[in-house]
Amino acid sequence: MVLGRFAVEFEFRTVERIIFGPGVVRRLAEVASSFGKKAFVVTGRSFLRQSGWLEEIETLFRQANLFLVVHQGIPPEPTLADTQRAIDEARSTGPDVVIGIGGGSAIDVAKTVASTAPFDGSVYEYFRGRQIERKGLAFIAVPTTSGSGSEVTPNSVLIDETTGVKSSIRSNFMYADVALVDPALTLTAPKETTAYAGMDALCQAIEAYVSKGANPITDALALDASVRLFLNLPKVYSDPKNLELRTQVALGSLMGGIAFANARLGLAHGLAHPLGVRSSLPHGLVCALLLPLVMRFNMPVCSEKYAAISRISGIAQEPTYTDMQAAEAFISAIERLNEDMRIKAHYADLKMDPSEWTSVIKEAMASGSTRSNPREVSASDIEAILASF
Repeated sequence: MVLGRFAVEFEFRTVERIIFGPGVVRRLAEVASSFGKKAFVVTGRSFLRQSGWLEEIETLFRQANLFLVVHQGIPPEPTLADTQRAIDEARSTGPDVVIGIGGGSAIDVAKTVASTAPFDGSVYEYFRGRQIERKGLAFIAVPTTSGSGSEVTPNSVLIDETTGVKSSIRSNFMYADVALVDPALTLTAPKETTAYAGMDALCQAIEAYVSKGANPITDALALDASVRLFLNLPKVYSDPKNLELRTQVALGSLMGGIAFANARLGLAHGLAHPLGVRSSLPHGLVCALLLPLVMRFNMPVCSEKYAAISRISGIAQEPTYTDMQAAEAFISAIERLNEDMRIKAHYADLKMDPSEWTSVIKEAMASGSTRSNPREVSASDIEAILASF
């Protein structure tokens, strides 16, 4: 067991209620009814309707005599303008509960709607520093991908379309009242989505495990999540209709989300935001590409923890391996996983003109994720990573 270093004093929070398991989405109307009669659903562009789940959910709400308004069209990288439109519609309809159904983007927008719609002010004010001072509307988070962990985090990641900056609105008042996680909702996710979301979840779990903010509770969650995701993600990529595998990956994503919501993340996520905005690549893909590079950078200070994941996962089976050797074997295994899931070929897509590095470095250095990285990060360290693409 790797106990790791942690502050003597720490705090741990998570959502009030988690409902997990195949089929639990059919309890959504029952859960929503405990908050009132009017629900406002925020979802993505097409998945929920095309998959047939929206029709089933609407039927369940009618049978329960609940009124449902559906706000569709949230893009994979939501802007403040996208979010403000959802807030404006919610304010005009006056719901009792907001429900986010989708990937992390839809859930993040829904979370912001629930937290700000009852109060005055625009989302631009909250993004630029205005504090959320009290609990807003009731909020239920229902993920349809296993990746972001947004259903159990107290922040929303959005893009200010006026500046191109991707950052978070953060408040403990943003935690969902209920996280309803049904792995069956992920069965129809395309292989590419499964790979990118899964690598985001794996990156989050690993970064939470080695973060400066880690504590014994987050370590237990993050270590389990790291092993569970590493072992099951390649299997579900090859066998996407396997509900048992989907359930394992969904659980790993959930556990990793709870861990990083408390421990925070690291340099991979600190860099992923500015790089993702400039490259227009999916967030999970960028995280997957950055993860082995950042892990090698962090090796001098956290090889023991990387080695623990490696040994428990069955990668480093040689008993004479040092922690450094076991950790390197794990990083190499992640690189092979990226290659097997057709991710590694996208490194070239991250290349950018060195004239853009200054702004990327500035945004990454200001990130809370970068500040939580286990090894201190300098501008020259980030420059070396950018030069390696």
